[in-house]
Amino acid sequence: MRFFLLFICVATAINGCEKGGINPSNLTGKWELRHYSGTIAGVSKDLPAGNGTMLQFNADSTYKHFTDFKQDNQGSYHISPKGVLFGGVRYDGISFDDRTTKDFIVLKADSLTIGNTFPDGVTSLYIRKSN
Repeated sequence: MRFFLLFICVATAINGCEKGGINPSNLTGKWELRHYSGTIAGVSKDLPAGNGTMLQFNADSTYKHFTDFKQDNQGSYHISPKGVLFGGVRYDGISFDDRTTKDFIVLKADSLTIGNTFPDGVTSLYIRKSN
């Protein structure tokens, strides 16, 4: 049941996004993880503001990942317009470090959702911290 509710929430969020695709300049900046959900166990966890788990997207298509305010990963990313098929509909995709698998990505004014389409996949919600 939890997976079904998660699927409905994610599909609704994706359906509400712009149809013109993600403009990478709107993605640039720091984003803090505030919620994640998924896995086969149906995990759903809220994180407080200031938790230090962040993604930073740069204009040169590079990213940095931070845990507890310390950088623990970096690399490149690529946006694929309509690059992910989810629920029979194509959505924008993001791939990190030239991986062939893509996650779906939904960008709104101050929130960013990244997730994959696997049944036990994780969906993460980020809130914009800075441009």
